[in-house]
Amino acid sequence: MDVVRTCVRLAAGATCIILSASAAIAADVPVVLKAPAAPAVYNWTGVYLGGHVGYGTGMKDWTNSIFDFDVKGFLGGGQIGVNQQVGNWVFGIEADASWSNIKGSQTLTQGGPLIGITQNGIAATTVDWVATVTGRFGFAQDRWLVYAKIGAAWAHENHTLRVSQFAGIPGAAPAELTFAASGSDNRFGYVLGIGSEVALWGNWSFKSEYNYINLGNARTPLTGTQTTLGVATPVAFNAEIQQAIHLAKFGINYRFGPDAPPAIAPSPPAPGFNWSGPYVGAQGGYGIGRKIWTGFTPDREFDVTGWLAGATVGANAQAGAFVLGVESEWLWTGIKGDTQFLLGLGGAATQQTDLSNRLDWLSTASMRFGFVAADRWLVYLKGGVALAKEQHTFDALQAAPGIGSARLNLSGSALHTGYLAGIGAEHAIAGNWSAKLEYNYIAFRLQDVITSGVQALNIPPFTIGSLNFAQRVAIREHLHLIKFGINYHFNPTPDTITARY
Repeated sequence: MDVVRTCVRLAAGATCIILSASAAIAADVPVVLKAPAAPAVYNWTGVYLGGHVGYGTGMKDWTNSIFDFDVKGFLGGGQIGVNQQVGNWVFGIEADASWSNIKGSQTLTQGGPLIGITQNGIAATTVDWVATVTGRFGFAQDRWLVYAKIGAAWAHENHTLRVSQFAGIPGAAPAELTFAASGSDNRFGYVLGIGSEVALWGNWSFKSEYNYINLGNARTPLTGTQTTLGVATPVAFNAEIQQAIHLAKFGINYRFGPDAPPAIAPSPPAPGFNWSGPYVGAQGGYGIGRKIWTGFTPDREFDVTGWLAGATVGANAQAGAFVLGVESEWLWTGIKGDTQFLLGLGGAATQQTDLSNRLDWLSTASMRFGFVAADRWLVYLKGGVALAKEQHTFDALQAAPGIGSARLNLSGSALHTGYLAGIGAEHAIAGNWSAKLEYNYIAFRLQDVITSGVQALNIPPFTIGSLNFAQRVAIREHLHLIKFGINYHFNPTPDTITARY
């Protein structure tokens, strides 16, 4: 014990000597206090140039004919813009132009030898280029920027329509009528978009972006030739064509701007988990909804239900307790439903109809508006656009006792566009991982669908056989989704403060 006390006294004495010496030196030497260097903050202000590539898809609705089909393809081009950053907010104007190979076609056959008339038709559309001029409204945290954009859109499109009709009359040579017409038009509409951009090195940055372009319903003049019994005559008419396109784009920009931080400094994230940066994840859930087939009396409605699962990718920017982000989802689904009903056609004649739907996949692009409610808890609202690929079937059996029957077996597919609203909560559970629970409501707009197939006739002794048949139907839908997901955040410092005082 004496040894211990001696060591303690020696240690205390040595400490006093060191402190006394330090005080003496401090009395003779002036002390210079150096403030810690402020962290560098990326400045998004300036003019920029860049290029992009992407992919587009959408529905082409020929509203005054029997054609409705999807178009898809790649695009590539360039953009120029200017930004001004004020604190965490970034305001800008951007113009871009893209060469595109977005195209599609549809071939339909109607009639057949049973009635002596067969008609084959094909319609096709190619979108040559797309251009937009938009305002951008962004929210930045250092090298991460998330933004929304809105503005005007233009597109140039080429259209072709070819129809061949054959009439076979017993005892006479077959008669043929052919029709071929084409035309092009410049379309004008509006664009809505969301995106994220990350500063890489120097003045270079990389962006990913989603655009919804609505080009409305336009009357496109088509001109060509109609040939009947070998005699050709010119023909001209207007095709009413409705067009909407969904674009996913990836690009790189070079900014000609100041290297200094913004004049008004951005707000840093609040202490706790740092939500800024990109993330990826997986999710699953369940959906219920209501499918409405219009055109029947009354409109036919039935429920659709099923599971869904898929991937999520997104990016956030956090300032203080507020978080703004963009998110994209791709979900495979088993959501489906059907209905069956019987109608009286007069007398003893009846029609039994079966309608069914299956949603194959669902994609969404949305912006999230969040608030850090308590340390590692984020609550948020979201809004955006949804796109779904769906299969539809329409079967009908008409029967009249003592006369005969006619059976229709038709099917078709279409891309359905909708608008999404949602609410959710996300919790940072460990390290870079978080878990979320979310509700989404999606309202799909009215979409025309061409269902085609075979009509079988059994009306002895006059008509026994089958015909090719096509019919347009209009469908709308509402969906409610409950989803649970896990996200991984690519942030090297997810916790901005690791110690509490």
